[in-house]
Amino acid sequence: MATILIAEDDDLLARQMAHTLRQAGHLPILARDARAALRAAGERPDGILLDLELPDLSVEELLTQLARNPGPASIPVLVVTGQREPIAHLKATGRVAAVLRKPVSGVQLRESVDTLLAAPFPLDAEVLRLDRPRQRQLILHLIAHGPDGLALQISRRLCVDRLQGRHPMDGEALTWAEIADWGHREGLVDAEQARLLGRISAHTVSEGGGHEEG
Repeated sequence: MATILIAEDDDLLARQMAHTLRQAGHLPILARDARAALRAAGERPDGILLDLELPDLSVEELLTQLARNPGPASIPVLVVTGQREPIAHLKATGRVAAVLRKPVSGVQLRESVDTLLAAPFPLDAEVLRLDRPRQRQLILHLIAHGPDGLALQISRRLCVDRLQGRHPMDGEALTWAEIADWGHREGLVDAEQARLLGRISAHTVSEGGGHEEG
């Protein structure tokens, strides 16, 4: 399950999108204007669905204010708009991961959100540092209580990372991103767990991942 912030001033559309996301197993948070969206972004949702025409701030100003804070700056943004003119300048800022044109079907929304959550996104050092304790706890939990196949893949990856690639099973071990993608597709981990797994690095492991009690 992922937490998705819906910044949309059309109440009917916002409720429809929220209903679709709940059916997909996500937790939607509604914000009717930009300032409410900024406050909600401080809670670090996993993604933001952003309308371009919120009443109180321009989208450029909203993206600028999001980028000023380490937590919100790392949240991928999916623009949902009825505008037809090019908005390539927004994607060029690096703050917009994708654009979805209105009207949006439930299938389009679910697929776009899944893609948004699975795609890599630039993260600053502070956000990565805050994720590490959760990553280590997740590794421990999945090895101890997860499906055998997933636990095996994680164990192989840990061995390779700890030995910095000098391991007989190096060629057999999936990367963390591949483990996250495979586990999510097979229903072995939810979207949030897949996101955490996909961000793990060998540096995380060298600091104690898989051994720390949490």
